[in-house]
Amino acid sequence: MSADGPDADPASAALVEVALCIAQTLHERDPNIAESINFAAGKAYNRLRQRGEKEAAEIVYRFGRALLDHSLFPPPEESSGEET
Repeated sequence: MSADGPDADPASAALVEVALCIAQTLHERDPNIAESINFAAGKAYNRLRQRGEKEAAEIVYRFGRALLDHSLFPPPEESSGEET
């Protein structure tokens, strides 16, 4: 999944890519972190929309959607809970 949409300008696409690099580094240390970051991005998106900052909100939205991409952020391996 690409972080930029078909009509994204280069600066906003680069901003999303940088944010994804940081998020991926954090995800390597804590596989559950993408969910927390996505929640925070959702709150930021809502704040920006309320202030009428549609372009900034769209950038945050694209970042949040990318956090849901399991090829970028694989979900943590679940333990089976079964004893052998």
